[in-house]
Amino acid sequence: MSLPRETFDKAVNKIIDSAKYMHLKEKQNILKEFFEKLLNLLDKVFTKENTHKSICTDTTQNAFIIIVILLIVVLIFYLIKQNKYTDIKKKVIYGETIDEETTYDSLYKKAIKCEEQENYKDAIRLYFIGILVMMNEKSLCFLDDSKTNDEMIKVLRGKGFSGVNLFKSIGDYFQYIWYGNKKIDSERFTMYKEQINNLFMEVKNYHEKA
Repeated sequence: MSLPRETFDKAVNKIIDSAKYMHLKEKQNILKEFFEKLLNLLDKVFTKENTHKSICTDTTQNAFIIIVILLIVVLIFYLIKQNKYTDIKKKVIYGETIDEETTYDSLYKKAIKCEEQENYKDAIRLYFIGILVMMNEKSLCFLDDSKTNDEMIKVLRGKGFSGVNLFKSIGDYFQYIWYGNKKIDSERFTMYKEQINNLFMEVKNYHEKA
């Protein structure tokens, strides 16, 4: 029994080109190579089996298709797990370079250093970016500083995020001091950091609805 090559290729391309797996396009050659080897291997197995059997049942064909689908799902799942930050790649957000190594914790540590040096403006910037990175990991929003605060709030409301008002307050103040080039004193900074900590807990406890 052999699954038609044209049918197999169409199924593979449909998976790779689907919106859900667009971030895997860069690995298209790896995927196709894997699928080609898989198809050849299973073709050999079933060809050998058919030399001893004169009848190939529908059950065998269905089992073959199920095996292929399962292996495809496992491979895609593995690639997604290996690319935890596929939506980030490498970009600059509010003056900070973000790549696969960037985490909330790494930004938090940098913010603490700025805070100790009384560089409150950069500390606020780093705390805010850290929250955005964490929200990206939770699929609450994506890292894109071209989006306005209102656009991000609309996305958060659509996802049923309970900390929308808190995010709006923090985002509005960040925009005010960042683009307005405003100075900030320790008292205002302390109030802002408390809000950041509250938003952190909201994001941490968020679970995307199935």
